[in-house]
Amino acid sequence: MSSAPEILKERIQAKLHELNVTAREISMAALNQPDAIRNIIRKGHMPAADRLDSIAEHLSTTADWLLGRDTGIERTFSNQALSPEAFRRLPKTLPVYGTALGADLDFGDGNGIVVNVEQTEVHMAAPTDFMARPVGVTGRPDLYVVSVSGHSMEPRFDSGQRLLVDPKRPPGVGDDVVVQLRGPTFDGEEVRHVLIKQLVRRRPGLVVLRQFNPSIEFEVPNEQVSCVHRVMRWDEAMGF
Repeated sequence: MSSAPEILKERIQAKLHELNVTAREISMAALNQPDAIRNIIRKGHMPAADRLDSIAEHLSTTADWLLGRDTGIERTFSNQALSPEAFRRLPKTLPVYGTALGADLDFGDGNGIVVNVEQTEVHMAAPTDFMARPVGVTGRPDLYVVSVSGHSMEPRFDSGQRLLVDPKRPPGVGDDVVVQLRGPTFDGEEVRHVLIKQLVRRRPGLVVLRQFNPSIEFEVPNEQVSCVHRVMRWDEAMGF
């Protein structure tokens, strides 16, 4: 018997939490066996295709999504709001990295004028906290969360607001982004600071960004950029 993949276990648990039902309730409804889902999650038993289809149906989803074959955002809430109790039971697996307000940086605005830009100090070595992972983004261990420090993105983002960051989907013009800046060390480089801004455009050799308070556009040379990650809206992660 093959072992159940980890994404199957994670997504089943996420759906149980979302629907606020127990593993036993779904096991009995789908297969008339009280421990079917428990055996998948705890013992790694891989169910036959027809049994998994029945479990998926009772979890208001598909076997393809449970197995990670469908990586799209899962939306199953319909018109029902996720209850506070169900939300508290969502798996807390989203890493939150600590941030602090860093010293302003000087960048050119494209017209030969140097402007001061607010940057954020970030500690990517280890998460400082973990928060609930929306069911729509289970199976995405690459996602991470940072907190806004400072006021340069108000009124779009307030200081202290948590942002969900998606490293895989390339950002487009107008997207909010987290730009990781290169930080040289004695044995290489590491990310120590980020810019939380809006992407205006890319030009050969540089990235053009915008902040709102004060409202300015500025250019960041590519040699200072480690990567540009898209900020994913929370309602997108929930499937709305």
